Amino acid sequence: MRKYMKRIFIRAITLMTAALIVFTAALPSVSLAADADTKVQELKYRDIPVYDLEASELAPGTDTCLDYVRWWYSEWEDCRYLFLPSTADRNSIMVNYIADDVISLGGVPLVSGEMTSLLGEADEFDITVGGTDCGKLKIMQSELGCIFITTEHMGLDRLDSNRALPETGLMTAINAQGGTEYNGLIDKLSAHGNSSWDYSKKKPYNLKLPQKEDLYGMGKAKKWVLLGNYLDHSMLRNRIAAEMADAAGMEYVPDTVFVDFYADGSYRGTYQLSEKVQIQKNRVNIRDLEEKTEEINEKDLEQYQYLAEGAANTREYMKNSYKYYDIPNDPADITGGYLMEFQQWNRYGTKAKSGFITSRGQAVSIKGPEYASKAQVEYIRSFVQDMEDAIYSEDGYNSKGKHYSEYLDVDSLINAYLIQEISENVDSTYSSFYMWKDSDKKGDGRIHFGPVWDMDFTYGNFKRTVTNFDGESGFSGNPETLYTACFFISGYKDSGRDTQGISWLGKMYKREDFRRRAASAYKERFEPFLNELLDGEEPYIRQMAEEIGSSAEMSNARWHTYGGKDFLIFGDSSGEDFMGVSGGTERVCGKAQEFPDKDLGPSQLRPRRCKRRRKLRHGRPCAAEKMAHKGGDRTH
Repeated sequence: MRKYMKRIFIRAITLMTAALIVFTAALPSVSLAADADTKVQELKYRDIPVYDLEASELAPGTDTCLDYVRWWYSEWEDCRYLFLPSTADRNSIMVNYIADDVISLGGVPLVSGEMTSLLGEADEFDITVGGTDCGKLKIMQSELGCIFITTEHMGLDRLDSNRALPETGLMTAINAQGGTEYNGLIDKLSAHGNSSWDYSKKKPYNLKLPQKEDLYGMGKAKKWVLLGNYLDHSMLRNRIAAEMADAAGMEYVPDTVFVDFYADGSYRGTYQLSEKVQIQKNRVNIRDLEEKTEEINEKDLEQYQYLAEGAANTREYMKNSYKYYDIPNDPADITGGYLMEFQQWNRYGTKAKSGFITSRGQAVSIKGPEYASKAQVEYIRSFVQDMEDAIYSEDGYNSKGKHYSEYLDVDSLINAYLIQEISENVDSTYSSFYMWKDSDKKGDGRIHFGPVWDMDFTYGNFKRTVTNFDGESGFSGNPETLYTACFFISGYKDSGRDTQGISWLGKMYKREDFRRRAASAYKERFEPFLNELLDGEEPYIRQMAEEIGSSAEMSNARWHTYGGKDFLIFGDSSGEDFMGVSGGTERVCGKAQEFPDKDLGPSQLRPRRCKRRRKLRHGRPCAAEKMAHKGGDRTH
């Protein structure tokens, strides 16, 4: 009965789609080729007498009706594709289609509504319909796990065209061994990111489940992120940054796993499912002040009045201002935990629900508690301001006689600085630069820096020059110069405010003791990882690329994110296939090994080699390594 109902469901979807296609076919023909130089000149097979073709039963080991995909027409190659997940048995696939006549593949008739083994016989077929030549069908299959979703509005076009319109729906997540990771409801699917959303055709999404679930061995949580990595052709930069942070000992590093993503029968490409940066036991594991505040107040915290102090309204960027929720009751201990993020001055008004701006113009978004009371914002704002005053003083002490090291964990700041500097992140301290403070009763009473996040504009993927108030310049494409150390606080040149022209990290870098410790940290914690990442016959970065190679090639057939300069959004193209592109990223990353030649002060660093292959993260296997040894079913 389950399989019968499934076929009814799929057939209904097919018929609805076919009706739309027939209607569209009656409209005047308009060429879809945006650029004649980058696509096939003559789209001979764009319009054929087939209105839809759908392959289903793609996850036979999972009780789901979401495991189907429609074929896809490529304007670049003037052919059709079927993009299959690793779970599909090509010798046993259900095919449904609506056409003017019987479809034949390679001369063999394909019966609609029946299981077929034909798709397992070749990777490419000539399509004919009643003897009419209809071009070619190419079949590709990944080796990764997969996520299938269906949305309330039967597609992501609505959300993709308007980020303010989230979706709900159903989701089935399956690992590469066929085990079920999740099979249930989606509470909310929404837009993620800023530039990565605005400039991407392959959109990134925030995913919220109704309850906490352990996906792919990453620990239980409700909130997740699906990164499209559209602006990073290698799709490796975020993972490289996370691996580097973990090797350096950053306390919290988001775990990720690559998957093939399908939405309402449409293959969407290779995605990176990631833990969300948030206060939570399996994420940034500090005291949840928001949860404690909710326990002692009657209403949901966001329902209380939203106010600003020192600014005309909650959207204004103004030094020494802050914004909060007028929540009547606070816990006895409001010293933590707090999760904060540097925010660009022109995004502070809309991206920060609670937050503050320091006396030097640094905009800080309080991510947790997201809905902070006045007392909470005033506490952490005052703490951060005292720390900033110490950072910018000549001797490192503020007017209260306290050294900056009494407010911040210097080693964590050095790690955060080196990750930004080595990768030449063009966002560096503009945005996605996180820090946190635990409760004084639970933690050490200091601010720690991390987790690392949003690193797709690194390693030469976007070129930008920065020049601070002292005239010190850095260029993200020149490995011989410092870059992050030359940053200013966002708003310095274009906000119209008296914003400080040197960032926190830039000011710290001017201190000799900071440079010495950074040099030592590089030699001890970063250089071994970079050697492993880049050296030897099988460098780690190449292993990363090979792990997702089949999926990445499939994703490129869908999106054409490499293959020549015509497909570029940002960065450089260095290969005609995925391994060529990832090889280009490998070469750019190799420049990071020249970091010791930069002005790091008196310490002279020498390269050393490390042959160890990394196996563990935080003393535990990472998600990908767990999945490599697991095939069991974990249906929720």
